[in-house]
Amino acid sequence: MVGKRQRILLAVVSLVSLLSQTACAPVVVLGAGVLAGSTLLERRGAGESLEDHWVALKLRSSFVESEEVRAGNINVSVFRGKVLLTGTASTKEEIDEAIRIARYTRGVQAVSSELQIEEMTPKEVAEDTWITGTIKMKILADEVVRGLDIHVETTKKVVYLTGIAGSVRERDRAVEISRVRGVREVVSYIDVDTRFDSSSPDEPSE
Repeated sequence: MVGKRQRILLAVVSLVSLLSQTACAPVVVLGAGVLAGSTLLERRGAGESLEDHWVALKLRSSFVESEEVRAGNINVSVFRGKVLLTGTASTKEEIDEAIRIARYTRGVQAVSSELQIEEMTPKEVAEDTWITGTIKMKILADEVVRGLDIHVETTKKVVYLTGIAGSVRERDRAVEISRVRGVREVVSYIDVDTRFDSSSPDEPSE
């Protein structure tokens, strides 16, 4: 596993070095820096975070290559090897194929699907984007929730949360924050790991 992580980091470094003399270099360096910074601050740690990012990248690539899956309509969230698929599909067969691809992707521990057989209008896409952005800002600004550990996706005004919380209180607070204007429902896939509970002894975590 260590060797694989080293190869991933080496590939990123090599790409940055290769493009360092081009106009793309500032963008690549900034992207690599943001990824490195976020992985160091997340509770799951740099190793797990890199693995999850790698799995998500492989999944999205497989969806693009598939003739049965419309990759642009499917959101992929990966946390500790657990995959959550959200978004829309044209048919049940498309959903089944997306789930099959995910299950047979190396590094995937489990797959959950919230894919819906529906079409998205440009207006709905814009509304979902606004909802996701609003929730992310509120979570990052909250004093109870550690924002970098919670990931947000929205499909047709239904919000899906993944990530990790140090307590039930923190998880429930993330759900509460996510009920912004326009949201129809909040679905939580947040794991609670009390090893990361930062509440005071006088403040119950449940």
